[in-house]
Amino acid sequence: MLLAGGTTVNGVGDWLLELALPLYVFIETGSGLATAAVYLLNLAVGVLLGPLGGSLVDRWKLRATLIGTNLLQIVALAPLLLVTPDRIWPVYVVAVLQGLIANVNDPASFALLPRLVADEQLVTANSALSAGGSIARLVGSALGGIAIATGGMPAVVAVDAATFAVGALTAWLLSSAADRALTSDDPSAEPDSSVRAGLRELRSRPNVVALVGIQSLAMFGFGAFPILFIVFVTEYLDGGGAEVGVIRASSAFGGLVAAAVIGRFAARHHPAWVMVAGYLSFAVVAFLFVNAPPVTTALWVYLVLFAISGFPNVAAQVGSSSTAQVLCPPEVLGRLGGLMTAASALGMGAGSITAGLLLGTFTARELFNGQVIVLVLCGLIGYAFVLRPIRRNEPAEADQASTAS
Repeated sequence: MLLAGGTTVNGVGDWLLELALPLYVFIETGSGLATAAVYLLNLAVGVLLGPLGGSLVDRWKLRATLIGTNLLQIVALAPLLLVTPDRIWPVYVVAVLQGLIANVNDPASFALLPRLVADEQLVTANSALSAGGSIARLVGSALGGIAIATGGMPAVVAVDAATFAVGALTAWLLSSAADRALTSDDPSAEPDSSVRAGLRELRSRPNVVALVGIQSLAMFGFGAFPILFIVFVTEYLDGGGAEVGVIRASSAFGGLVAAAVIGRFAARHHPAWVMVAGYLSFAVVAFLFVNAPPVTTALWVYLVLFAISGFPNVAAQVGSSSTAQVLCPPEVLGRLGGLMTAASALGMGAGSITAGLLLGTFTARELFNGQVIVLVLCGLIGYAFVLRPIRRNEPAEADQASTAS
């Protein structure tokens, strides 16, 4: 699928920058605060401008938007060529620019998928995108480290520009049907693509509002994860940087296998069911992982459990995205994608700050068990406010179809 390929290659470029920029800042300054600022700027852009980026997506042709954003990402790399050990401020400029562009590119990809595949194929298609995301993370992170170590910022610019050029090319090759503008049933009606109109439309759909809330809550837990994970491995497993990296990598490989399995077998179920099952089973695996140290600290146990966690993690995210694309009108999908981006950034920022503040009061295991509770809440909210109303409405829709025939 061209969209999956283009999104994967674009994701390689994003992950390359996500590792290379803060790594360079830390190497040159040795300042944790200066390094963290790169991440915080990206999160702030997502919170403040996510809905606005989605609003622009709902006004523009989607294929052309993807082509344009990939090309703009190439141009936005240029300030990195001005970076020197004594002049690192262009790194922050690029972090903001790339964040701005990504807040248009990502909602465009999200809104485009339902135009390319039927509803019953969304889980399979989103599974392919998820697999591409795992590949992008592995490849992009590795390339970022290699580029900084071997060629510095010029190498980062060259490799990253190449990934965005490929992303623009694959978007250009997409079917022209992807660029077809949505039309209203009323020819005289002018579509209102404002953020306010989008929020009004989304508020009228309680199950979509619940999805945004679930996304924010889940990202709150995931935002706390990086800090808690490092402390957990070092304090409870007597591990170091190698153990942290190896265990985390096992999840990415597990996610690749999970995407293939979910795409093949979960498509027969409603995506909301896939989402709920994903969050609840994720909570079970996470509980086993966090509470295993009193029983064993053997590294292979944690490698296996963390690899297994890739399955429910992918199921939850694929199910959530597919459910949103099914429930939301296509003319508002860009704004929903932007809103979910903002909710994710807000949740991740809050989770990271909360974990940092509470680590002095609670142990990493206690806080990790709090994350398990967050995952359970996501599953229960998904069942009560998304899946259950859908199942309740299915008999009525079946009766209407029978009457019509």
